[in-house]
Order: sequence, then C-alpha cells, then structure tokens
Amino acid sequence: MPTMPSTFTPRGDRQTREREYETARRKAAPWRAWYSLPVWRKGIRPAQLAAEPLCRRCKAAGLTVLATEVNHVVPHRGDWQKFIAGPFESLCKPCHSGPAQRDDHRPRR
Repeated sequence: MPTMPSTFTPRGDRQTREREYETARRKAAPWRAWYSLPVWRKGIRPAQLAAEPLCRRCKAAGLTVLATEVNHVVPHRGDWQKFIAGPFESLCKPCHSGPAQRDDHRPRR
C-alpha cells in the first residue's frame, strides 16, 4: 500500500516562528507600533467607531454590519501626520482584511 510522502516541517515551535515573523515585520515597518499608542487606542479609534458604528463598505452594499476596524482611507505609509489626521473609515473585519488591504497594496502609478 502506498504511503504519504513526508512533508517539510520547519524547525522550531510555532511560537518561535511567529515571534521571529513579528520581529522582522516590526523592523520592516516600525510605524506598526503606532497602533498600540494611546492616541490611537483611546482617542482616534474609539472616536471613529462611535461616529460611524456600521461598516461603510457593507452599508454601501445594502447590508447592516457592525464595524470593528478603523481604516485609513489614504494609506499613511509611515507619515505621522497622515496617521493621526485621517481620513478614516469604519469597516468590519472581513472588509478591512480583504478589499481594503488589496486597495492599499495595489501598485502605485
């Protein structure tokens, strides 16, 4: 009877790999730490979600979905003024993780 071929398993446990991945990510984009600052966590983010509690993209599609994420409409790309000034939009997790991220990472012309 045939057997399943062996698969590649990286060395180290999952926690170690995730920690190394996050460390490399922080070095590549140090502005990611801004999302843990009080100005974002206790100021901008809750104010935006209170002002616009429903997902903007779902609402445009005729759906009523509670927003859980705040997206920068214009990507800040490490610019502090753009980071704190906005403009912002409230989105649900699926919209923020899918279409919004694709729009942000689309090649610029």
